[in-house]
Amino acid sequence: MKKLKHRLLMVGRLLFLVGILIAFHAKAQPDTLRLSEFKEHRMLFEKATFTTTPLREKRQIPSLFFTNQFSNWQRLTPQSPTYADQIHWLHFRVHNDTDTAQTIYINVHSANQIVVFHVAYNGQISTLRSGYMTPSSKWALPEDDRYIPLIFPKGATFDLLAQLSNYAGILPFWTGAQSPKPSFRLQLEKESFYLKKTLREYRQNRPEFQYRSWIQGALALAVLFVGLLYLKYCQRIYAYYWAYILCGFLFSLLKTRAYTPIGQSLGEWPLLKNHLMESLLWWGIGAYLLFMTELLNLTKTHPLMQRWFRRLALLLAGYGFVYITVMLLTNDGGFQQFSFWGGRFIALPIYVFTLIWMSRSVRSPMVPYVIWANSMLGLFGILAWLRAGEVILKGIKLPANMDDLLTLSFAVVAEIIVLSLALAHRYRLLEKEKTESQLAYYEELQNKSFYEKRMAETEMLALRSQMNPHFLFNSLNSLEYLILSNDEHKATGYLAKFSKLLRMILNHSREESILLEEELTALRYYLDIEATRLGEGFTYSIEVADSVDTQRLIIPPLLLQPFVENAIWHGLMPSDKLPKNLRIGVRLADAHRIEFEIEDNGIGRKKAAELRSRSSVKRKSYGMDITQQRIALFNRNYPNQLSIEINDLKREKETGTLVKIVYNLSDEPTNET
Repeated sequence: MKKLKHRLLMVGRLLFLVGILIAFHAKAQPDTLRLSEFKEHRMLFEKATFTTTPLREKRQIPSLFFTNQFSNWQRLTPQSPTYADQIHWLHFRVHNDTDTAQTIYINVHSANQIVVFHVAYNGQISTLRSGYMTPSSKWALPEDDRYIPLIFPKGATFDLLAQLSNYAGILPFWTGAQSPKPSFRLQLEKESFYLKKTLREYRQNRPEFQYRSWIQGALALAVLFVGLLYLKYCQRIYAYYWAYILCGFLFSLLKTRAYTPIGQSLGEWPLLKNHLMESLLWWGIGAYLLFMTELLNLTKTHPLMQRWFRRLALLLAGYGFVYITVMLLTNDGGFQQFSFWGGRFIALPIYVFTLIWMSRSVRSPMVPYVIWANSMLGLFGILAWLRAGEVILKGIKLPANMDDLLTLSFAVVAEIIVLSLALAHRYRLLEKEKTESQLAYYEELQNKSFYEKRMAETEMLALRSQMNPHFLFNSLNSLEYLILSNDEHKATGYLAKFSKLLRMILNHSREESILLEEELTALRYYLDIEATRLGEGFTYSIEVADSVDTQRLIIPPLLLQPFVENAIWHGLMPSDKLPKNLRIGVRLADAHRIEFEIEDNGIGRKKAAELRSRSSVKRKSYGMDITQQRIALFNRNYPNQLSIEINDLKREKETGTLVKIVYNLSDEPTNET
């Protein structure tokens, strides 16, 4: 009896367990959703079952019987929980009990990062993917990452297993935060409902798409223009400004809708597309701070603020790189939320403090532009944030769809407009400062040139003053010679010519230039005086070409006399040959050159140098030294240039010297007196 009772007890327990298993299995099985049961759309709640597995656990789907691989299936309800670190599996069936083939679109909800549907029909399993972390080339619907289309033939029953999860990075989550969570709000929509909703969304989004395209075009043009400015001027202010606008432009591109060509292209790298925006935000602020240091010239106006801006910019740039690196490796939603909210709560008071500090401490005409630019950015940025959070303008359309302009990208464009005006004002100030500096420099050069010219004129006058006593000394020596020779007649004539010559030399010494006619007249007086002293063995000639207008040509005073004097004293006087000839020629070489020639048949420069070296009386030619200095000064301070060439003459057994003076005229060969 005891054994029978024990066996009956064991059978009872076994039957109880079987009942529980049967009941549990019945509960775990999903209901079949019939297409005739809903007109346009319905959720999967109460029709599907779900279970979860660890995010990094790999599962294979080998057969139609999906549930064989999983346990703990539960009925799906609106209260069913989801977890950031779990894969959520939904099992449901759909039966087309209508008379025609039906196309059903499954709306996977925008909160889901990865959605994979395993669809079993007629012994085959197909896999369809969607979700904003799925590359665009793998979307089940090419133009949208939110939908998965399914075509149900007449009388077909599809067994579906949906996989919902976050994207698992290379490294595991390190914050342990349960955010963001996948969503069970999967909605089945009939084709007519889907098409009407899509058309409605298109109409609603069309103004926003147009505004976004305009904003992106404006930012692209600004990037190109400022980049060209930097290439032309290579100034850091344009480099920082270009980096700031580039960050804003890339940020606006990453916000492009998925159905656009740009959105689909960027969708090939979903991890980068979704997380790069945050880094671009911090990089853009860093570039903006560096731009402020140059725009406000903080190096000079406020060095302390300049150091603060630079350190803050480096900190933000470094944080941007840390953020994108962590998110690409982990896709950690907890760190993403911390950066989004924590970063802004920290940055906002610093931002306000910096603006107040700048407005009160920096003395620059650019400060009002900076305040206005940041006010525009702050105003539109806050309005865009409130609109995106549906705090304001929920369900309200402003005239001309102006509410679609309330985006962060438009806030950046508005700020760029003000900052461009600031750059234009800065450019005008720099040009004005440059012009004033150039005028001051020009005036300084004029003053310098004036004083240099006055110094040269004074030096030239001093040299001519040295020549006058030199010539006077030589002339008085000649007069003394005639008096000692008891030649009263010659002495009287000599004295008359000497007084005329002396008067002319005194007049010429006060002039910067004289007519060639006046120079030749003085030279004739001088040669007549020297002829009286040298006797009948000395002859001279002055030959002037007909093309030379001596009444109009202007030359420096006492240009020829020192060379004539040198030819007489050092070339002709030591010579024993008779006659002693001196020729002076003036001709027009071309339209811009006058040539003077002084030729003698004396002993030549080499013989004269030997005689001077053996002579006990050293007679230095002060007149020639002074003349060389005068010519050097003249060439340095006047456009008309003088050049001198001295050559020894050798004609058979005769010797002599030829001095050629070339006078280069700057504009015309002749001038009015």
